[in-house]
Amino acid sequence: MITRFSVAMTSGVAQHLTDHLRRADGQEDCAFVLWRPSTGASRTTALLAEVVLPQEGERIVHGTVDFTSAYFLRAAALAAERGCGLGFIHSHPKGRGWQRLNAIDHEAEASFAAQTQVITGRPLVGLTFAGTDAGFGARIWQQQAPRRYAPTEAESVRVVGGRLMVTFNSRLVPVPPATNRQLRTVSAWGQTTQDDVARLHVGVVGCGSVGMLVVEALARTGIQNLSLFDFDTVEEVNLDRLLHAAIRDVHLHRAKARLAVRSARRAATATNFRAAPYELSVVEPAGFAAVADCDVIFSCVDRPWPRAVLNLLAYAHLIPVVDGGIAVDARGGRLRGAEWRAHIAAPGRACLECLGQYDPAHVQAERDGSLDDPAYITGLPADHPLRRKENVFVFSASAAAAQLNQFVTMTTAPGGIADTGAHLYHLTTATLERRVDGCERGCPYDGMLRALGDDAPVTVTGRHPAAEQARTARARAVRRWPLRARRAVDDLLHRFR
Repeated sequence: MITRFSVAMTSGVAQHLTDHLRRADGQEDCAFVLWRPSTGASRTTALLAEVVLPQEGERIVHGTVDFTSAYFLRAAALAAERGCGLGFIHSHPKGRGWQRLNAIDHEAEASFAAQTQVITGRPLVGLTFAGTDAGFGARIWQQQAPRRYAPTEAESVRVVGGRLMVTFNSRLVPVPPATNRQLRTVSAWGQTTQDDVARLHVGVVGCGSVGMLVVEALARTGIQNLSLFDFDTVEEVNLDRLLHAAIRDVHLHRAKARLAVRSARRAATATNFRAAPYELSVVEPAGFAAVADCDVIFSCVDRPWPRAVLNLLAYAHLIPVVDGGIAVDARGGRLRGAEWRAHIAAPGRACLECLGQYDPAHVQAERDGSLDDPAYITGLPADHPLRRKENVFVFSASAAAAQLNQFVTMTTAPGGIADTGAHLYHLTTATLERRVDGCERGCPYDGMLRALGDDAPVTVTGRHPAAEQARTARARAVRRWPLRARRAVDDLLHRFR
């Protein structure tokens, strides 16, 4: 039984529906859609993959709208043939924002919920389109008893592409209380935008030098719900770049994810703030499922395998990924140059593989364990990307700011512009390169894999020995009672700071 539910679609599908449902004569209209599931740890999302428009005579418009049984059976048969679920959407021409079922609509959808389940093997997804502002409402019809189906309301409907637009169900995801702690932020883009941005569930994958700065900024901006992923432990070599890390965190063998949560709670301006630590890699099945519950993901990792996983989530599961990176040229022990990049992986934009953010051959090498083998790394050329570890806190701050700017642009569309392309900044020349085109011809991510969700024909997760070893080492260290006592005292003192 699905208890948490949402809907997602590309901006192309949303535009197709808008063009059909927003009629010049102001009357209601309807259409069927095909959907595929995307299953997270606690939330299931229906990914709208295709619109099945009515043919002549298959629906009757008379102020309200009805459809024929022939239209339903044609759409249901097509869904079954393609292994999809069936959805039905109708319009409220004067509606605005989240749309709920009225009694007539409830009765209409209930009348074919059972048939949909029998024909397609998946529950009926119902949607309502708001004609005034192109908002949506959604629900999924599940069997409660023999011959009785009831709707479970969705939490949100997100439209993903150049811009991220989310319609929230305010009964399940309430508008956050206004607070003086966000006055300057709200003055920049208005209360309505703040309410929408704050309700996004944001994941940050990698709580290192860039990720920790991103977490700090999101918490101060008023994001209410953060999921923070990192399996690693704070080490002494991190202290020149890791915000809020101190030598005591090294001595206490503190997990980076837990340090990030502690820092986020201290910085948060939201009244109802939640931050969850995940001492997992997103390449592990549990980590993948947890990050699939997010609406947006920040990629703050430098390894190829997690980047490949996040690339799949961006296109197959329609979760935008804000990615970036830093490269420092320190040949001969001198700073010769540095560059940092930021971009968003989402349908209609270039994917991480096409941007050169990872090499598929290196993904397999990491899955085989080669990238955690010192002998393998030593055998690579000195200037190989997998060997280069140079970084400076200032460069991390610049990279984090670049990624955050991409996030702000995608969610707020300043001046009506939400997609400014992929950015690459060169320190030595103070120049910015932009790439505005999409994926290379034949790329599967923004092609055959788009919106496939759980049905994507690739397995990207697996065991991650390095993550397992890091967790085991921490668990072994904290078995010693003096360390447990010191950590308990440190946590207690932190609560009173």
